Amino acid sequence: MHISEGVLDSRVIIGGYAVAAGLTALALKTIRRDEIPKVAVMGAAFFVSSLLHFKVGITSVHLTLAGLVGIVLGTPSVLALLAGLFFQAVMFQHGGLSTLGVNAVIFAVPALLASSAYSGIGLLLGERRTLRSLIAGIAAALAVLVGAALVLLVLRLSGEELTGIGFLFSAAQGVLALLEGAVTFIVVSQILRVKPEMISPSFLVKRKQSSQG
Repeated sequence: MHISEGVLDSRVIIGGYAVAAGLTALALKTIRRDEIPKVAVMGAAFFVSSLLHFKVGITSVHLTLAGLVGIVLGTPSVLALLAGLFFQAVMFQHGGLSTLGVNAVIFAVPALLASSAYSGIGLLLGERRTLRSLIAGIAAALAVLVGAALVLLVLRLSGEELTGIGFLFSAAQGVLALLEGAVTFIVVSQILRVKPEMISPSFLVKRKQSSQG
């Protein structure tokens, strides 16, 4: 879902940087010192995911893990995604520096929505691991579709001639959504089994600690 250099209108580029700056400021305000290692690990996972490509018709897609990053990190996921996008642009020319702001928004907004959906529904599910994992998978799949919709939007804002390309790209993301949902379901299921406090809502962690006390 990376948008390359020379595609977007300058106004869209400026707007992307403005929104990305706001999201980054929010992430910096909410991150705790003990979360920095986790942000680094998830940022590395996001960075590496771009190297795994899958052929879909005449185009190809690659894992993003944006939904998973959002579910695990919450608001600080913006920092992990931004760092990953920067190094992807510099090292592999995935995206570009001028479009870094727009690309950050395309990945960060779905990640934050996935985090909110998982956390909100998780409050109702309690400690039901399978159901929580299923919700995480669905949230991650929807995050891909939201990201594809954002790509279509920014391309449309940059010129009607890009709309056809946007629709072709969006169609390919349906396959990616299924794949990301399955991967996220498996990963979250294992995390909840081994180290549930890594992504569990705080009320569950507190309840466990109080029961042990």
